[in-house]
Amino acid sequence: MKNYKNTSDTISTVGSMLLFLLFAVCMMMIIAAAAGSYSRISDNYGTNFTASASIRYISNKIKSADKVDVSQNIMVLENGGATNVIYYSNGGLYEKTVAAGTEYELSGGDMIFELNGMEINETDEFYKITINVGGETSAALVRKGK
Repeated sequence: MKNYKNTSDTISTVGSMLLFLLFAVCMMMIIAAAAGSYSRISDNYGTNFTASASIRYISNKIKSADKVDVSQNIMVLENGGATNVIYYSNGGLYEKTVAAGTEYELSGGDMIFELNGMEINETDEFYKITINVGGETSAALVRKGK
């Protein structure tokens, strides 16, 4: 008589291993898809945070200033005895504080945010702040004070 027990044990073992291998491959595919999704979410969050934070930073500076002068990518904000110069240069938003009435250069300021572009336009009632970060453009209007 033939002993079929060894054959059935081998088939059962191979079947179990194939089922485990299929499970492992599916799990690896799910992990790879989740990692890609997380990476995209993280990149978008960083871009959106930088854009909104830089717009809020500039708008708060405008609201707190006594006098605001705007020309192209430069804002000169006078407040008391100090003058804050906010400008876009070399891929970043920079701020420099100098004494009121002194000459200044657009270099040597502190980098506040890394940006791809900034534009500030002045109308009769508003300042329009446009920020470009990572190919995405965000804009906001800030009412002129005083």
